[in-house]
Amino acid sequence: MSWAADPDREHSVDQRSAEAPVAAVAHLGGVPLTAGDHICALYRGRAERDRLMTPFLADGLSAGHLCLLLGTEGEGRTFRDILASAAPAVGRGGNNFQIRGPNEYLQDGTFDGDRTLARMYAWSDEMFPSDKRTCARFAADMSWAQPLVQPAFVQDLVRYEMQATRWLRSHSQVGMCMYDLALFHSDLIVPLVKAHPKVWLNGMTMENPYFLDPDEAIWPPASGET
Repeated sequence: MSWAADPDREHSVDQRSAEAPVAAVAHLGGVPLTAGDHICALYRGRAERDRLMTPFLADGLSAGHLCLLLGTEGEGRTFRDILASAAPAVGRGGNNFQIRGPNEYLQDGTFDGDRTLARMYAWSDEMFPSDKRTCARFAADMSWAQPLVQPAFVQDLVRYEMQATRWLRSHSQVGMCMYDLALFHSDLIVPLVKAHPKVWLNGMTMENPYFLDPDEAIWPPASGET
């Protein structure tokens, strides 16, 4: 699989997003998700993360969806074992399930949102056939970001999450970014929530009235704005 980055590419919503089906392609917390949905999942601890992530990916694999997990370093084999135990019908995921580590976000230990987005667009362009019938599910454990939290990084990460919404809208795909409340606090969580159109918390998925649409909002906001 090619992950070649194209930093000069303009990541605009293409015609495929306008043709995305309005029917539900997934469910989370009992709420139907449609193509292009981007969820901020707020959980506490690894056990809750696995209870959330496992059915989301297992249901997708059962439906024949492509699934991509960006996780913490070295957890690929462990999570495949969890998946096989919780969902024997899909086993360890097979060829439709890909796992990447945090280096997809980092270059020499530094976060590079543009590089990551270029890789995400390249992955979608390669994995989706021209007939547009495929759906993909994306899950990201964002725990890798905890050691990097400081004001400039938060701004860069929020900007990346806003643009990730545009990427998810470019194909028939849904994405869930998972933030552990045991690791992250309000200095990161509050602005990050605004970058996601939907939020999962305490078993419920909710529309986000504070969502900053990447096609309408500017980040960071002007001085004095919230």
